[in-house]
Amino acid sequence: MVEKNLLTVGIFEGIEKSEGCPLCYLWLKSEEQHMDFLLTNEANMSSEVRNEVLTAKGFCNRHAHLLYKTAYKGGTEDGLGYAIYMKDIIGIISEQLERLTKQSYSLEDLKKNFLYWRKRKQPFLLLSDTVKDAVKGQKCPVCKYLQSMDAVHLRTLIQMLDVEDFQKQFKSSKGLCLPHFASAFQIISRNKFKNPSSITKTLIETEKENFQMVEHYLLEFIRKQSWDFREERWGPKADANHIALNLLVGVEGLCLNDK
Repeated sequence: MVEKNLLTVGIFEGIEKSEGCPLCYLWLKSEEQHMDFLLTNEANMSSEVRNEVLTAKGFCNRHAHLLYKTAYKGGTEDGLGYAIYMKDIIGIISEQLERLTKQSYSLEDLKKNFLYWRKRKQPFLLLSDTVKDAVKGQKCPVCKYLQSMDAVHLRTLIQMLDVEDFQKQFKSSKGLCLPHFASAFQIISRNKFKNPSSITKTLIETEKENFQMVEHYLLEFIRKQSWDFREERWGPKADANHIALNLLVGVEGLCLNDK
């Protein structure tokens, strides 16, 4: 019997409510919750949170836009939290750009640069690297957070699969998207579990059946494009393309940590 706690309850919820990969469901749920958290006064006033954002010099494209949309969805501070982050980010990049303007970038001046001689780089390639360092920081803090949460969820799922009763329940689910399926085997190969063979067998069999089902949906979707079958009811096959998309690449925005 799987022990009930916050993590295992989340996995059960993902299996019950998700139309596909339960880990992708939890990824989106964590993303939405973290967007809301970042706009709270608790996060805005936290030096740790703001320093992490500054070190990254902002957010990736997806999370910058998503944070903006969250700021204006209602129930927040009318964009105040977003403005605070953007002020910090623009401020630190402005400082970097100010340093660039104080340097002369004529061809001769660039050739006097120590890095030019040490790395034998073309002068304007060296300038390009300098600009890149000025505007690009470390990994998006939201991506880092989601990857860490995803690793916890994935490990929890595999630990649950070490229990025979849960294996039966998992086999009746939609299985995992392909990226999470591959990541699961990385976790299994690097850790010790009671029944690794049984876990891998459950994962592979569930995935195989899921792929066969989606392939059938796609074949039916293609067949029903024919005028001869236009009156037939669609059912779940109408979403065949969307189901296949999420199965092959995971939910939109998914970026797993390869380490």
